[in-house]
Amino acid sequence: MIESRQDHEASLLQWRDAFPVLKAKNYLVNHSLGAMPQRVVSALQDYAQVWSTEGIEAWETWFPMVTGVGDEVGALMNAPAGSVIMHQNVSTLQSILASCFDFSGRKNKVVYEAMNFTTVHYLWQAQARLGARIHLVDSPDGIHLPTECMLEAIDDDTLVVPISHVLFQSNYVQDAAAIIEKAHRHGAYVILDTYQSLGILNVDVQALGVDFVVGGSVKWLCGGPGAAYLYIRPDLVGRFEPRQTGWLSHRDPFAFQLDMDYADNSLRYLGGSPGMASLYAAREGYRIIRAVGVDAIRRKSLRQTRLLMDLAQEAKLTIKNPQDDARRGGTVCLDFEGSAQVAKQLIGSGFQIDHRPQCGIRVSPHFYNTDAELHAFMAQLQDLRH
Repeated sequence: MIESRQDHEASLLQWRDAFPVLKAKNYLVNHSLGAMPQRVVSALQDYAQVWSTEGIEAWETWFPMVTGVGDEVGALMNAPAGSVIMHQNVSTLQSILASCFDFSGRKNKVVYEAMNFTTVHYLWQAQARLGARIHLVDSPDGIHLPTECMLEAIDDDTLVVPISHVLFQSNYVQDAAAIIEKAHRHGAYVILDTYQSLGILNVDVQALGVDFVVGGSVKWLCGGPGAAYLYIRPDLVGRFEPRQTGWLSHRDPFAFQLDMDYADNSLRYLGGSPGMASLYAAREGYRIIRAVGVDAIRRKSLRQTRLLMDLAQEAKLTIKNPQDDARRGGTVCLDFEGSAQVAKQLIGSGFQIDHRPQCGIRVSPHFYNTDAELHAFMAQLQDLRH
């Protein structure tokens, strides 16, 4: 018997009790910080217990988690075992990857979208000091980024293409497969940032053939801060020697040799000591997302974001995200005169959303949100506008 949509979504709402903040807030800011699973409390107690009882020997439990937790988030992107390592933030991971490249030759062009996250701008623009030529691809309307615009920018001089899978300002989903294919035809590498997609969109690194994937656990993965992930395509692991490195990237770090001898596995991209508590926390979010299932999350997200857009159109609000399901991530962007002030008032009255320039109010239901919460949000927004 085929499960009805109502029954299917009712099963998703059974997870609400697993997230304490939902009892106190109308929580619609999942694009920025996913709700914390109750399980994190006991997970952090486990971390403290290991430290308090095992002392220095705790590292025997902790260090394998760099790849062990990496495998858990890697399962959400169909990554082979051992190809994902955990770090602390995407800024550091992008820096490590940037340090792999030589910009001194003709093939020194870096292509990415002008609507990419600010970290990417700052970091790659800094590579211009080493010879990188930065090529920004503009959006024609501040919402969409036609794939052909990205493809036209990639040529034989292109070395690396560090793009966002989903643009954070407009929630536009890029055609990663087409961009990767074009980059590879011209001998360029692609760094795909899945911060705004993993956990709500299906990502398959093996099907994409992507070179590197970076992202964090803060948003749709409900894993909290301090747990970023890096996927390296297995056949590329030994090809690069990052200039930004550290003792744990060494083949034998506890030999304390003065000359670097890079590890022959993904740990060569690790650098310094990992932040362990965050891995305990993040693992709980990954496990819940895997148990719920990304397909189920995506189906509900598309329906609820469509509901929000329908309500916004009735209220004559400006919608600054894609209307097309295939090109819309998990967030709806609503703008109107005075939206920044209304956003502050909404937050003060228990509705957790945020506001960004050139975007407006960003609101994003996750699998644990109800339609009633969306209607309540829109009703309160309308009341505050008048």
